Amino acid sequence: MNLILTIVLFIAAAFATYFIATRLAMYGDAISEKTKTTSAFMGIIIGAAISLPELTSSVTAIAINSPDLAIGNLLGSNLFNLLALAVLDMVYRNEQIMGQTDIGSKLYIYLVIVMTLIVVAGLSLTLPASIFHIGYSSIILVLLYFVGIKWINRKTEEKVKRKSRRNEKYGKFSYRKVVTMFVLSAVGIMIVGTVLTLTADRIAESTGLGASFVGSFLVGASTSLPDAVSVATALKLRNYSMGVTSLLGSNAFNLMLLSFTDAIYLKTNIFRHASMSNIVTTVASILVVLVILYSITRKKQRTTLFYMLPSVAIVVIYFIATFMVYQMK
Repeated sequence: MNLILTIVLFIAAAFATYFIATRLAMYGDAISEKTKTTSAFMGIIIGAAISLPELTSSVTAIAINSPDLAIGNLLGSNLFNLLALAVLDMVYRNEQIMGQTDIGSKLYIYLVIVMTLIVVAGLSLTLPASIFHIGYSSIILVLLYFVGIKWINRKTEEKVKRKSRRNEKYGKFSYRKVVTMFVLSAVGIMIVGTVLTLTADRIAESTGLGASFVGSFLVGASTSLPDAVSVATALKLRNYSMGVTSLLGSNAFNLMLLSFTDAIYLKTNIFRHASMSNIVTTVASILVVLVILYSITRKKQRTTLFYMLPSVAIVVIYFIATFMVYQMK
């Protein structure tokens, strides 16, 4: 496949990603309305769906025997997702979306912080494999993820009242139709996300950027595109809690995917192959998530300038971390 055709496919996949991701968020909003489910629960479902390109990217990296790339793609995608959330928060600054989230967003932040700390421990400490070649960190991440989402769902069901509202926005759609379209959109995201990731990787290699920081950034941004579009659509639909929790849910799912990549990398514990730059990315992610936690829990700001300060801080942290990773490479 020549470079021009690859670029055309990349652009086509990007447009398709935008279209399908908007539908994914819309039908997720419809399911939430018709079933009265909480935003946290839909965050689990949508978060997993929009993380499918990251799964493809990780499997591809393992297939070409590049475990550090597999780790870097997932961790870099998480940091890029948080940057996208900060940018969208500034775009929707008049709505002050962080102050309109529910308890599910805060609980997801706690889960992401704990899981990220486990990743830092796995990257920093030299631990023997626990079961065959799979590290202790990977086992803990899987347990934390499934126990955590069950805990979050239970807590949100207790705190969030289920309103007996009419189907105002999606009354013309049946429940069966919205579920079917949601599933089809999820499958579509996986397909176009795969094309997006593979073509981005091919462009990076063909232009000589494959092993460079720019090449890694291109692939990471490509896998994060469905996340950003889906969140932007949820915010446009004024479902602020679902937008924030779906992105945080995607980050939690990405961290759990580290365990999957560890399992399919049969040689040894995958964390042993991680470069120091991944620790920088992980620590930066923790700092950014803490800033988001502050933004959610603080009192509502009256001026948009003061409201945007946490998001501005996130952008600054992102670019500092990016520069540090670039210098390390």
